Amino acid sequence: MPQDPQASPGADLPIRVLLAEDDDDHVTLLRRAIRGYPREIELTVARDGQEAVEFLRGRTESRPDLILLDMNMPKLTGLEVLRTVKSTDSLDAIPTVMLTTSARDEDRAASMTSGADDYIIKPVNFRKFSEAMYALLDRFFATA
Repeated sequence: MPQDPQASPGADLPIRVLLAEDDDDHVTLLRRAIRGYPREIELTVARDGQEAVEFLRGRTESRPDLILLDMNMPKLTGLEVLRTVKSTDSLDAIPTVMLTTSARDEDRAASMTSGADDYIIKPVNFRKFSEAMYALLDRFFATA
């Protein structure tokens, strides 16, 4: 059967997402928000910034396709992880998004200046959060 020339390469492979998040409730919220996305999501969770950096440095193959970082984490903050990712040649092309409860303009500006591909404030409303996650995935991984 011929392949669809419009389909993006790897469209049948799972999207590998690294979530650096220390709050179990927020991990559960994200899992629920992406459930049902048209492509399989392979979610890896790092519980602090240091664990995220160690995970990324330990991977030479099958690196994540997307990195989601909470702003406030133990050991290394999301901003520190972001700066490490964007200053590492083998990691800097991975879309990296701050996913945080912080609506502070200074946090958004620091994130964008440090190379974040987006800055998403976790909405209180679950439906809006789910829509924001789908839009983010579509932005980087749309297959049509």
